[in-house]
Amino acid sequence: MAEQKLTMKELENRLNSFDERLSRIEAQLSAGFTAGHSVRVASSASQMDQEEEFANPLSESKVFEHGLAWIGSAVLLLGMIFTMLFVHNAFGGIASFVLGISSAALTFFLSGILKKSLSYMAFMFTICAHLLIFYALLRLHFFSDTPVLGNVWIALVLMLGSVAFLFYKADLAKSQLMGFIAYTLLLVTALLADRTQVTLSLFVVATAAVLYFLNRNGWSTLLILSIFMVYIGHILWLIGNPLSGHPVAAVLTPQFNVIYLFLYAIIYSVVPFLKQSGKLSAEVSNATVILNSMAFSVLLLLIVLTFYTKSYIWIFLGISITCLIYSIVLNYKISSRFDSFFYVNLGFMALSIAAFGYADLPGSFLFLAWQSMVVLAIAIWFRSNLIVLMNTALYTVILVAYLIASNPIDSYNISFTLIAIASARILNWQQKRLELKTDAIRNFYLAITFFIMLYTLYNAVALDYVTISWGLAAVAYMIMSVILSNVKYRWLAFLTLLAAVVHLFMYDISKMGVGYRIVAFIFVGLIILGVSFYYTKKLKGSKNEYVRPS
Repeated sequence: MAEQKLTMKELENRLNSFDERLSRIEAQLSAGFTAGHSVRVASSASQMDQEEEFANPLSESKVFEHGLAWIGSAVLLLGMIFTMLFVHNAFGGIASFVLGISSAALTFFLSGILKKSLSYMAFMFTICAHLLIFYALLRLHFFSDTPVLGNVWIALVLMLGSVAFLFYKADLAKSQLMGFIAYTLLLVTALLADRTQVTLSLFVVATAAVLYFLNRNGWSTLLILSIFMVYIGHILWLIGNPLSGHPVAAVLTPQFNVIYLFLYAIIYSVVPFLKQSGKLSAEVSNATVILNSMAFSVLLLLIVLTFYTKSYIWIFLGISITCLIYSIVLNYKISSRFDSFFYVNLGFMALSIAAFGYADLPGSFLFLAWQSMVVLAIAIWFRSNLIVLMNTALYTVILVAYLIASNPIDSYNISFTLIAIASARILNWQQKRLELKTDAIRNFYLAITFFIMLYTLYNAVALDYVTISWGLAAVAYMIMSVILSNVKYRWLAFLTLLAAVVHLFMYDISKMGVGYRIVAFIFVGLIILGVSFYYTKKLKGSKNEYVRPS
């Protein structure tokens, strides 16, 4: 038993010793973890500070690494170009070409060596090498009294090959800057070709290339810049292509250039689908659509004024049909309403210009007035409050322009009146579909109805019958209020009766003959009493009568 007790005691001692060892190990591990954690926190903080410094475009690292690389590369490139010019003048074009290609090869070699240690400088050297190749190829034919290559087509093919290679390298490096330089060189090559169909065709290729790389790499900055550049390039062609050494003067024949203009606009119009697929932000897409339409419109105006002053109707009719069809496609394929709204309005603006060219003034006023009904139908179809608002502004501008610029025409007056009434009714009928929050637009149409109705009747009937005609209009408004259970038409009736009374006392009492005066007073008086009687007995008599809200 004693031996057994001793064994148990030894076991207890050993367990206590083991427990002490575990405690010491845990303490050491805890101290090591705390120290390591502190080191990692410090390292992480240092790394965050470094990343923040690199993210700042004005940081010391960016200024010295990127800024000096830019400046140094530009100076080096200009130095090589000046050297090539000197060699060209002293030893001829072949020596200058060999020097340029050799310099580009050496620059590529240096770029490869510096790629790991000085990546951005290597990147700038790569760009310089491509520019040297393009310049060396350019001088083989262009800007030289004794060109090395007499055949312009061979020179153009070589230049286009260097541009295509630069596009390939830009795509490989995912560099938007290199893509922009390649795009610029492509436009320069197109202008140097100095042949209309080649130049404008290359402009179309350049525009398509921008959309291709936008879809592939998301180069949105290049997209925006390209809009300005391709349309400016087209303007340079219109003024005689001074880049090729021609004097500034308008081209004498159209040479189908308007077709190429349409192709630019159509290619850029694909952008909403890239937005829908998530390749482009909504802001950039909307800006592209607006800038493209503005640049297209300005350039089209120049072309029309230069070549198509007598036949522009068909151009704008084609634009209108194209925009309206495209807006329908966008309405069903694109979730954003901005795009369909924009192209609808662009289409109807083009249609308005075509109508003006066909009917001139005042004939186009009637067409434009009824066009507003078509726009309203499109707005309801597309469920677009923006189109409704734009259509209201369009109708108002047309009406004011007609009243100012044209003598009263009964058929036109009646049309404007009917359109105002019909628009108000349609907006009331389709209020839920359009999700109109207020009746402001409908009330505006009703206000126009009040004034244009008075104007129409004033010019449509003999002066002695104006008061009576206004009284009949008030009766018509009352009948509409009863049929539609709408209080707003009763207000129109009241205001029209008030206008009739004012005209009765301001004109009829002194200018009309006795017979007409008696008839007018009795007729208007009976209408006023009849309206009062109806309102008192039928509307006020029942407190529970339901009046449909307007």
